[in-house]
Amino acid sequence: MSKSNKICCVVNCNNMYKNTQNIKFYTFPNRKYEKNLKEKWIRAVNRTEVNGSPWNPKVHSVICSAHFVGNERSNDSRSPSYVPSIFPEVYKRKIVDSEQSCSRYQRVLKRHKIKSTSSALENTTDCNLDDMLTDNPCKTVSTCDASTQVAFEPVESVQFSFECSFENQNVRTQVTSPNVCRGFYNILTSTSDKSCGPDSSSINSCLSCDRFHGFNSIKNENSLKDLTGTTYKVFDLLCSMLSQVCNSSTSKNDRLLIFLIKIKHNLTFSAIGVLFNIHRTSVSRIFFQCLEILSIKTINLIFWPSKSTIKETLPEGFKKLYPNTRCIIDCTEIKVEQPPTIEQRVYMYSRYKGCYTVKFLAAITPSGAVSFISKCYGGRASDSFITNDSGFLSKLEPGDQVLADKGFPGIKTDCENKNSILVMPPVLHHGRFTEQEVLETYSIASIRIHVERFFARLKTHGVLNKIQIELLPHIDDIVHMCCVLTNLQPPIIKNDKK
Repeated sequence: MSKSNKICCVVNCNNMYKNTQNIKFYTFPNRKYEKNLKEKWIRAVNRTEVNGSPWNPKVHSVICSAHFVGNERSNDSRSPSYVPSIFPEVYKRKIVDSEQSCSRYQRVLKRHKIKSTSSALENTTDCNLDDMLTDNPCKTVSTCDASTQVAFEPVESVQFSFECSFENQNVRTQVTSPNVCRGFYNILTSTSDKSCGPDSSSINSCLSCDRFHGFNSIKNENSLKDLTGTTYKVFDLLCSMLSQVCNSSTSKNDRLLIFLIKIKHNLTFSAIGVLFNIHRTSVSRIFFQCLEILSIKTINLIFWPSKSTIKETLPEGFKKLYPNTRCIIDCTEIKVEQPPTIEQRVYMYSRYKGCYTVKFLAAITPSGAVSFISKCYGGRASDSFITNDSGFLSKLEPGDQVLADKGFPGIKTDCENKNSILVMPPVLHHGRFTEQEVLETYSIASIRIHVERFFARLKTHGVLNKIQIELLPHIDDIVHMCCVLTNLQPPIIKNDKK
């Protein structure tokens, strides 16, 4: 189609190259990055094909500038001329006030220019941002708005320049007064020099703004629980185990807070670094330092209680069914990112989960506290192998009852050699359970549910949702700390003894 015969694609618009003046014609945007803009133009034109299907512009389809505010297309997405908006009456659309739209656009540009100028002035400061945020919170006050007013008696227009300096930042402003008094020199003799600065109340209000300042931003126990999963009492206990690091701008409370946030929410080190305004490598170093110290200092918080202690704290539900219960055991698996080597992948692949996992054994006392955890094994290891290899059986005494599920038949003989009793649900042999076997299954399930509740509480620690490769070498310490934090929570099983 020749250029002179091209006609505007808008319905009821007859503008053509050959019959119009001061009108421009635009083809539809067709570059990859203009896909969204093209769709906006098509929606604005709102045409359909003869058969009712949606209309799509052809290569030669054009739209004239009469449909753009200001009679010209703009490439600025903030402009009212970015998308056609002026159409004939057949479109039954609200009439666009071009003058008002252009005025609004000019105000937007003006605000953006002022904002850019302000940002440029602020960037001239010599203050170190890291020091401002970490060492002295008062330095977070980076700007101060001030206004001055000068009164003159009416005379001829004269232009004056005022200069002031504050902390090596020079500012010059010009004031044009339409009428300056004739006795100007007399007025100057009555002036005095004054220094100005931010009002103390404005500093206090700035410091109390809704920004995160580490542990100092936590105002109540509910906020602490949301961030760390611990109470103030537990937080103080763990904090007392840490020592203050010399030449560190991060306080002991903030270091522990970083550690617990990682354990609770499993945020990346970079994300935590944004919260505390420190580099991700610093966050990583703080986390592993706290992990190493706390895993050693809390080693006694997971212990094997004596048989007499178990008897004294035995819940009523156990007394009726299994009065000699020493513990409930089970293995649980934690997903892991794909290991880098073939050997690790073979060792850690779990057919049960269908992914890469680590697996460990936990023993739970009848009162609901974890009393034994094994080291972590690859996902392919069986429950019986882990139990035998972990050293758990060496802790059993004659007469102990150990409750387990059907995954531990391989330890039955070893338990009997210790004169202990392994209590497992009956195995189906002849297609149907007897009435006695059904009752026994329900009894064991009603007791073993507590170990499932323990694992559910344990896995509220987000770091156990999926272990990152960089955390894998420290997995034993991480599991230990998660079990410690779970033990420090309120008991899972309520003791009904009056």
